[in-house]
Amino acid sequence: MSTAAQVPQVTFAHVSGVSWPRSGHHLLVRLLTGYFGPAFVYCEHHVGRPTDPAIPACCRQSPCAHADRVVFTKNHDFALAMPQLPGKRYLVQYRDFAPSVVSNFELAVREGLEDTPESFRRFASERFTPYLDFLSKWVTSDFAQGEAVLPLPYEDLVSAPVEQLDRAVRHIAPGHVPDPARLRAVVARVDAQRVADRKIEVLQNAGVHASRDVTTFRFYDRPLFGLLGALTLRRQEVAQTFQDLLGRPPAEHNMLAFQAYETREALAAFIRSTPEYRNRQVSPAPPAEQSPTPRKFTRKRHNDRLGCSQT
Repeated sequence: MSTAAQVPQVTFAHVSGVSWPRSGHHLLVRLLTGYFGPAFVYCEHHVGRPTDPAIPACCRQSPCAHADRVVFTKNHDFALAMPQLPGKRYLVQYRDFAPSVVSNFELAVREGLEDTPESFRRFASERFTPYLDFLSKWVTSDFAQGEAVLPLPYEDLVSAPVEQLDRAVRHIAPGHVPDPARLRAVVARVDAQRVADRKIEVLQNAGVHASRDVTTFRFYDRPLFGLLGALTLRRQEVAQTFQDLLGRPPAEHNMLAFQAYETREALAAFIRSTPEYRNRQVSPAPPAEQSPTPRKFTRKRHNDRLGCSQT
């Protein structure tokens, strides 16, 4: 597979990669590099330089100023400022929230974030807002449904890597018919990476493997991860609802449970049912130290019923 004669000769179309963090972007880059060989030129918009030494530095523009030579770029679009341009190709990677936030937390701890259950709960709560914003712009919007945008969920990439690599190859090299044997060989020998327990481990030639089981995470708790799978509301929505109705912020230890209410209206209805709210209507009192405890409830998400325990 390493001989030049086996490297496919293709005409590339520049593709802008947009990815939610920890959604398999670098795995995909390694797969594409293994398939196309050195002709596949990549640039990581946030920190890198193009893999073509003839290009001295990343242009830090979107669309890429070197689109005639750079095939694929990376952008997390943290500021939601990346343009969505008709006629341009995009490849969007994302992942279920719970495993992505666990992996992201591991990296944050390596960079100095406090490694405690409380820190993880707050980190997950805060990261859910940008996660929703990313999905809204790049996954569920009208633009994201267009033919020029290829969605590639992480779960699909690791469960059916040959099929998903085939899709990516066709998107990047229109008109090229992927070589099934080459696809399988690349998938079987690609380097892998494991991020767990505050460590990053490179697994050489390990091939694509199943994603990490979140139940092995040191702060795993079944009710907690039930909440992570049921989150709907942004922190800001919860905070504003509490401020409007109770004149104070919610208690941090209950924040995730409040974010798991299906709608802001449902959360407001719960708050209005509490003694604290009723007492305020009779005689406004100073803010209490504790938030009302969310009631147990169930909601539908991704066609499953998830029970969310009290916190």
